Amino acid sequence: MNWGSFGTVDGWLAIVGLAIGTFAIRYSFIGLLAGKKLPPRFDRALQLAVPAIFAALVVPLILLHAGEFNMQIRWPHIVAALVTGVYAWWRGGMLISLVIGMATLHGLLWCVS
Repeated sequence: MNWGSFGTVDGWLAIVGLAIGTFAIRYSFIGLLAGKKLPPRFDRALQLAVPAIFAALVVPLILLHAGEFNMQIRWPHIVAALVTGVYAWWRGGMLISLVIGMATLHGLLWCVS
């Protein structure tokens, strides 16, 4: 076994430090606020955090190709995202919306190629 493939001590110290920092940040919200009544405005903001984070992760994947906005290459992805969003808004749920979005995207990509 080559112990050099496990990285350097500095790398492992960075990983341990990041793990402790991540735990502390999460515990500050989960552990310290557990069982306490939150103000309605704060509670609503926490409910909206998950969709906002998901949108921040997905929208660049849909719109950008190699770091650039190129509508000629990405139009099937944009159309599939719109179809998925409209269906999810109309019917709710996630699984069927995901299947419809994937089917739309792969159908468009198949028609184009």
